[in-house]
Amino acid sequence: MDWDKLKIFHNVALDLNISEAANKMNISHSSISRQISSLEKDLKVSLFNRHARGLSLTEQGSILFKTVHDVVGKIALTKAELTDSKDKPSGSLKIAATVAFGTTWLAPRINKFISAYPDIDVSIKIENKYTDLMMGEADVALRLTEPTQMDLIRFPLYEFNFKIYSSTEYISKNGIPKNLEELNNHRIVAFGNDVEPSIFDVNCILDLLPDIKKAKILYISNMYGIMRAIGGGSGIGALPEYMKSSKNNLVPILPDAKTPKAKIYFTYPAALKGSKKIDALRDFLVREVNKDALSNESF
Repeated sequence: MDWDKLKIFHNVALDLNISEAANKMNISHSSISRQISSLEKDLKVSLFNRHARGLSLTEQGSILFKTVHDVVGKIALTKAELTDSKDKPSGSLKIAATVAFGTTWLAPRINKFISAYPDIDVSIKIENKYTDLMMGEADVALRLTEPTQMDLIRFPLYEFNFKIYSSTEYISKNGIPKNLEELNNHRIVAFGNDVEPSIFDVNCILDLLPDIKKAKILYISNMYGIMRAIGGGSGIGALPEYMKSSKNNLVPILPDAKTPKAKIYFTYPAALKGSKKIDALRDFLVREVNKDALSNESF
């Protein structure tokens, strides 16, 4: 079987969308269609069901996808091991992080890491979509849920609290609620119901409302958007405390409110255990977390 055709098949099967595969591989839609048809002709089976709503894998397509998926993953892990065989931490390092954590905490600090390790080529994938580490989509993932796969190494990087925040602008116009009972007199900024949140307790503030039916709520389906809205004077909301900084105009209020905690897990494939660049990143992040805990600037 032609490996180039198999790679094209794999990319189409991942999203069941030829246009998505064409964008990823920088190949024309028509070229991908011809390669898939050619592979089906070589194998003498249909790999996709084609219908008005898009594509789906046939039984034979599912069997082939599982095999190719495993091979692609092993190649990606082997490549990462080979490029990390030098004494000094070097090579490419792909980090996956959620939108909120990646934009507000990791990105502002990453310059310290790349300055300390100039031979490591860092790229950060910021999205809430699940990143498949075993497929080489990233070397390290900073996740808000503990992975269950046995072939992934994980440890809690740190535990953070949710805090209730407002802004100086909102407080000057509307005052500060003295207790939870007064929250219904204020506009609440919460996570929208139309998107799956990356953090389980993201809407913990709604559980604190005396009567949610009477509440004035502004829904925003993005954690970074919620942070900017609160800092811009739109209302009161709950955020992970790592999002608080001196630049975003967040003012902590209701310090005695019982809000939940969550953890961020540093996760990577067991095949990369002992990787110098991953060890360097882990040690750097632990130092940064400890600094923040001592200074109490962001936690």
